[in-house]
Amino acid sequence: MTNTKDHSNFNIKVKAFPKNVIIQIGKPLFGNLLKIQLNHSTGLTFNPKIDNQYLSLLKKFKNEDYIQFFNSCFNNFNITEKVSILEKSDIEFKCIRQDQDTLLVSFFYGNEISFNGVLKRG
Repeated sequence: MTNTKDHSNFNIKVKAFPKNVIIQIGKPLFGNLLKIQLNHSTGLTFNPKIDNQYLSLLKKFKNEDYIQFFNSCFNNFNITEKVSILEKSDIEFKCIRQDQDTLLVSFFYGNEISFNGVLKRG
């Protein structure tokens, strides 16, 4: 049985450009809650700013690691590479190509935090 008290639904929009990835996370009916931008030169930025506890988790990877992960996930996926993973100790980002227009994505931080979702090309 799943404890739904700890589950939430979010809308996520991802825009991948050659030098920039923008991730907008929103709650249905409430609009944008967080905008994450990964720029090749400036790195990760968050609007609004996020708690230092979560920021320290995300800073465990270098900007180049994120860039390589997002490029392999959104831009350079081919039929022979169906999985893209970025992991370090207890943190894991995973992107799995289900079909041409669908990605299964997940983020895990040990047993404390997990996000699972589906991104569809739209």
